[in-house]
Amino acid sequence: MKPYLYKKLVAYDEENIYPFHMPGHKRQLQNDIKNPYKIDITEIDGFDNLNDPQDILRDSMKAASEFYGTKQTFYLVNGSTVGILSAISAVCHRGDKLLMTRNCHKAVYHAVRILDLEPVYLPLHYIEEKKMFGGVNEEKLEQLLKEHKDIKAVIVTSPTYEGIVINIKRIKMLINPHNIPLIVDEAHGAHFPFCDYFPKSAIKQGADIVIQSLHKTMPAFTQTALLHICSNRILPHIVQEWISMYQSSSPSYLLMAGIEYSIYYGVENKKEFKQYYERLVQYREKINQLRHISLLKKEDIERYGGHDLDISKLVLFFHSTKWTGNQISDILLNQYKIQMEMSERDYILAISTICDTKEGFEHLYDALYELDQMIHLELDKNDCIHMKVRANQRVEVNQIEIEKEEVRDDDIEVEKEEYRRKYRPYEASLKKSHYISLEQCKNEVCGSYIYLYPPGNPILVPGEVIEEEHIARILQYKKSGFYVKGIEEAGDNYHILVLKED
Repeated sequence: MKPYLYKKLVAYDEENIYPFHMPGHKRQLQNDIKNPYKIDITEIDGFDNLNDPQDILRDSMKAASEFYGTKQTFYLVNGSTVGILSAISAVCHRGDKLLMTRNCHKAVYHAVRILDLEPVYLPLHYIEEKKMFGGVNEEKLEQLLKEHKDIKAVIVTSPTYEGIVINIKRIKMLINPHNIPLIVDEAHGAHFPFCDYFPKSAIKQGADIVIQSLHKTMPAFTQTALLHICSNRILPHIVQEWISMYQSSSPSYLLMAGIEYSIYYGVENKKEFKQYYERLVQYREKINQLRHISLLKKEDIERYGGHDLDISKLVLFFHSTKWTGNQISDILLNQYKIQMEMSERDYILAISTICDTKEGFEHLYDALYELDQMIHLELDKNDCIHMKVRANQRVEVNQIEIEKEEVRDDDIEVEKEEYRRKYRPYEASLKKSHYISLEQCKNEVCGSYIYLYPPGNPILVPGEVIEEEHIARILQYKKSGFYVKGIEEAGDNYHILVLKED
């Protein structure tokens, strides 16, 4: 046995690939931790117990709660996943109904399965020209609350992966008469409380429970997060019980110290947050001046339920080209040594944080400028240039060749908010299943979760009927070079797990 992973991590660091992805420290932060082994301990005398905090950890979380203005704040060392599982478990009993948006993180779907909940899907507006979901359909929200009077909780994602913030205050107002809690997955908004230039956190907008991933947009270690109790409707000791069940019984003190340090860093660096915001504005303006590349803007989402936009998320659209997001992401990595966070068929996503450098932003802009020139050159020559990118080889723009794939806009049906469910996810897990060819599975019942990761929003959930548009969408993703979780591949053939009907 050799330390292969460690050696690969060291080698990767030496490649100097710039990270426009999480974790938020961007491998740039300098602190006093020289040797992590020196401070890696367990629950020894004087260092408290995260699962039953009575001393230093209790005081640390109390100080955090005072800063955020919450009823109670919990440190999480198993990521927002454990926060989502604990929050839902604390407010729902087995078999209850949970009102949830379809773009919820897979942890929400896991909670639905574990607790045998009945999911009721809250429709989102679909931004057709951007091929992404916007905000909550408030009319449908009111309708569903009237139709399902036994809903026990509501959970929404805000901001989305793309930085779209929904109107939490308005949603809270609509559900208040029904006396049910509102859980907000604010995993991608952990930086909101530290700078007034960013959207307001759900903590201050009426949510009952808010979960934040510090490691996504703050300088914290991977898998560190916070759960905030924001109202008297939630009993803290019940949440603590569930956290203790889902979270490791041996929480890392290195990770806990990182949580505390990242909050301290945010509090002590208000000026740097302002400078970071101004830098974002500057480079967003420069990018939007390019001819064939543009960023998602607030005005793009306002008509679709988008209340605000987190401009730290750089959602990049490429016009006048047939390149997919996957292909563009590969170009940026292989030609320019820039690793993006995520690629979709029609756009790519870069996550920026306070730890990004001016040089990093300039490097991204220079790469986008060259890509913009390439697209323009391609158009000028009437698509006569055949291009192919060679990994790790930097050449002049007019020499680059890119392997293109024809992708028509009408190849993928618009994502629908209607899903035919035959079984709840837990019921589906109890049934026998087998693999069949993807092309032959129309009207079959899906036996597994099928999704792109990231972000992990499902195309299909166990127990749902497979429609023709699902098959077309999966095939198009595969054609465009994406990895679709839940699909078995055998050469050019794809198989999907379906339930065996009795």
